[in-house]
Amino acid sequence: AEMELWKKAGIKPQGPWYNIYEKGSEGNVPTLKYTNQQSAYTVIDRATYLSIKDQIKLVILVEGDETLLNFISLLPVNQAKFPRINRQDTMTFVKWLTSPEKGQLIIRDFGKEKYGAPLFFPNSIEWQKTNKK
Repeated sequence: AEMELWKKAGIKPQGPWYNIYEKGSEGNVPTLKYTNQQSAYTVIDRATYLSIKDQIKLVILVEGDETLLNFISLLPVNQAKFPRINRQDTMTFVKWLTSPEKGQLIIRDFGKEKYGAPLFFPNSIEWQKTNKK
């Protein structure tokens, strides 16, 4: 995702100003803490930032741009490949999670009370139909 952002910006990330954190594969929290120690910049997800913002001195510089969105998908298992799945309960869960009145509200409000801002944003097709901007 990060390299795609650089490409869209027409910038080749190289040289002394660009540093790849060697332990980035350990997760986003260590990456963000390292970024803080180095007084550097990073591209990171909102949930990670909000969960440790009180431990660091970094602030969000850019947010809300379409290219920064990190979608999470719900993919029901293919019953033709896995015939033993409980298809009825699977589809009940899918319908509940994508519902603008149920699961999408939980997604919208998740983390607001604890972190002062949502960690995730609802985006199901059903949500989009009923919440057009």
